[in-house]
Amino acid sequence: MPQDHRPRTETRQMMINIVAQSERPLTRTEIVNRLNRKKTPHLIGMMDALVADGVFVRSIVTFNNGVTGYVYSAAPANALK
Repeated sequence: MPQDHRPRTETRQMMINIVAQSERPLTRTEIVNRLNRKKTPHLIGMMDALVADGVFVRSIVTFNNGVTGYVYSAAPANALK
C-alpha cells in the first residue's frame, strides 16, 4: 500500500504547531510520532531547517539513560525574523 504524502509546507506547519503547543521541549522522535511518521533524514532535515530559520531552538540534553540527544522548542517571538 503506498504511503500518502502531504506537501512539505503542510508538514513544516504541522511541526511548528506541534512544538509551539507543547508545554516542554520535544525530542525528534516525539515530533515525528505526533506527525504519525517515522524518523527519517528528510524530517530531521526539516527540523534543522526550522532551527536555521530561527523558528525552533535546539538544545542538547542527556536523558536519564545517559544518551545524549536533541530537544526542540519554539523560538521566542522576538527572535523570529
